[in-house]
Amino acid sequence: MDRLASKSIKERADSTVASASEAKTEKMTPGSDGHVGISLRTKGIIAFTGLVIYVLLVALVINTDRVQLLSLVGQLESTHRNEEQLIQINMSVARAILTVNENFATEDLAGSSMPIVIELEGVAAALGTLQGQHPRLVILAHALEALAADMSKSPGRGLLAVSRSTLHDLVGELDEITQRERQLKLSLLGQYQGTHEKVSLKGTALSLIGMIVLGAVTSYFFSRLTLDIGSLETRAREVVRGYRGEPLEVTRSDEIGGLMHAINAMQSDLRAREAQLELVRQQDFHREKMAAIGSLAAAVAHEINNPIQAIAGVAQSIRDVRSVHHCPTTGVVCRPELILEQAQRVAVITRQIADFSVTRSKEPTLTDVNGLIRSMCNLIVYDKRFRGVTVDTNLAADLPAIRIVGDHVTQVLMNVMINSADALENVEGRSRRIFVESVPLDRAIRIVVTDSGVGMDPGTLACAFDEFYTTKPAGKGNGIGLALCKQIVEAAGGTIRIESTLGTGTRVEVELPLRAPEAIAA
Repeated sequence: MDRLASKSIKERADSTVASASEAKTEKMTPGSDGHVGISLRTKGIIAFTGLVIYVLLVALVINTDRVQLLSLVGQLESTHRNEEQLIQINMSVARAILTVNENFATEDLAGSSMPIVIELEGVAAALGTLQGQHPRLVILAHALEALAADMSKSPGRGLLAVSRSTLHDLVGELDEITQRERQLKLSLLGQYQGTHEKVSLKGTALSLIGMIVLGAVTSYFFSRLTLDIGSLETRAREVVRGYRGEPLEVTRSDEIGGLMHAINAMQSDLRAREAQLELVRQQDFHREKMAAIGSLAAAVAHEINNPIQAIAGVAQSIRDVRSVHHCPTTGVVCRPELILEQAQRVAVITRQIADFSVTRSKEPTLTDVNGLIRSMCNLIVYDKRFRGVTVDTNLAADLPAIRIVGDHVTQVLMNVMINSADALENVEGRSRRIFVESVPLDRAIRIVVTDSGVGMDPGTLACAFDEFYTTKPAGKGNGIGLALCKQIVEAAGGTIRIESTLGTGTRVEVELPLRAPEAIAA
């Protein structure tokens, strides 16, 4: 059974480590928890891509305003050209008016008409450059051309008057056009300045926003990275110093998150290994303790049996003498039965100690479980924790022998009954009682230990079999007893269950198969 238990413990430890490793692998695999893990390299690429996209968007926005600026510049250039043309036309018109005025009073109109015709044709030609933009100028240009033609054929003062009037109309029209062009130029300049300022402000604002966002994201990323790495460093140091509590909260899905999972898996693996080593140590300690008790019991029994036999012999002799004659001591009633009774009681106790602590086989053998229960109950009541506690038994007479390591059954029952005694320590107002019974089943036997102790709440009951979990004060327990019981019972192919009600008591059921695990497996 020791070999089976050790093998089972080792297999469980290996399976625990394997499970923890598998869990770690699953958690480190992207998508195992419903979220796709993003590596630091991918995050860097995403950040760089986002920065490039932002720069391109800023460039697109600035370029849109730049196109508007270029359009305004083009309009300003066109307005400036129109203004220069208007100046030239105004100069031509002024020369034509001066020529007409100079020749208006001359007697020789035929001789002086040619300069007037030339000036009028020059003004008409100059107006031709603006005909597509100003329809009124087209009419005036045609009128000047007609006047020039008439003047060249038959000059007269009437034509000169009409020419002068037409030129004056042209001057008024040119003044209006020049005024509109100036207003348009001023408007375009205002738009250009506003657009230029908007582009400058927009570029500055977008640059500042980009720098602030980039700085905030970078600061947040590296602050969180530093915090998580610090948490990892702290937890690693704690694990090295022996921390085995709650796992580190995983807040990332990248390589740092994978490292967190690895730290948690390492902590879980170390806890599982330490728990298994502690269980094995407890089993070895129990065997050594039982061997030491057996050796001491044998020595005590050997040393006590001789004086007890002598005392019993003297008491028997007194009783024999009394049955024939009265005691020689006058006036004293002889009671040798008390001496014999106490001597027999001492002999029974030494025999119980010897029977309980006798070295048993480490291999599964056919074992009388009822005999083990009686022996343990007879001896355990001498423990000070059982003072004031009534231990009753109801053992089935037809309980079959099972193939098991008897020492392991004793260890399980002893742990369970000691827990029951501890649960009865502070019970008041009702009887402090432990009831042990054995029940035959179809293919197994059941051992039931019931107490009337304080019981357990659902939270405590759920953690009853966890290693190192205990509600007892320091010095009374280390939380390994029930975990060890579960290991031993499951190694033998059985099961152990606990039912408990807070304030009422606890019931522990242990079922052991009639056949050993090797036979069941075969």
